[in-house]
Amino acid sequence: MAFDNIIGTTLEKYVTSGKATDNIFARTAVLDFLKRRAKLDVQGGRKAVVPVMGAKNTTFQNYSGYDTLTPAVDEIINTAEYDWKQSAIYVPMSGLERAKNSGPQAVIKLAQAKMDNAEMTAAETFEDMLFNGTGSSTGYSWSSSKEWIGLASLVGTTTSAGGINGTSETWWRSTVDTDAVALSLTDLAHVYNSVSYGSDKCDFEVTTQLGYERYEALLQANQRFTDATTGKAGFENLIHKGGVVVWSDYCPAGEWYFLNSRHIKLSVLDGEWMKWKGFIQPYDKDA
Repeated sequence: MAFDNIIGTTLEKYVTSGKATDNIFARTAVLDFLKRRAKLDVQGGRKAVVPVMGAKNTTFQNYSGYDTLTPAVDEIINTAEYDWKQSAIYVPMSGLERAKNSGPQAVIKLAQAKMDNAEMTAAETFEDMLFNGTGSSTGYSWSSSKEWIGLASLVGTTTSAGGINGTSETWWRSTVDTDAVALSLTDLAHVYNSVSYGSDKCDFEVTTQLGYERYEALLQANQRFTDATTGKAGFENLIHKGGVVVWSDYCPAGEWYFLNSRHIKLSVLDGEWMKWKGFIQPYDKDA
């Protein structure tokens, strides 16, 4: 039972301390943005529920003296609801691997290597789903309704998401620029300004490597500012107006997303997020 006692308790402590989550989300700039800047939205319940404002309050009035104030009941709050999605990844260890790696430290090193691989795999799959997941049977890579609902479904002119119809509820639509023109600072500034209002601004932009390099080429030497926090996290970045610009291998060709950390969240189920299930030894296997 030395195997179970040493590895099981070591990995359980590793996962419950949050190190696994930190390591997964520190592998890509987009996942790092979701955890560090947008913040994880810890919830419980049957579905992930997000209150959204779909209208203005029409009861604002100017008045004088004894004027009668006219109240009204406005339906200003709508609710977007999303089904929970589940993911799992195994960290296998055979009896032969344990025997070849004699001594507690050797076994732990092998387990750590397997954990590193699991974290890398999870991070890349999460990011792929973040961009390309549709949450439907016609999904991008997984063709499964069990996948994440990613930016491919959340961003669009007539996209329905969270049970809200983006065709009829025009306020729910994203701003999308589909002009087939060469990338320019003017075009980028126009989209940035279109999705910003006062202090409520886009603060994170992600595109392809090609898009990133084309933007970099447009900048003069004295315009190539970077975000220190994102850089400190290990990710190459540039600044565009008030937003950090990064690139991802999983961003679809020709796409450039303008995101606002106040309005995009990764909801996680309380008590189940990154939960270590413990080692299980099948009755018919030395593993």
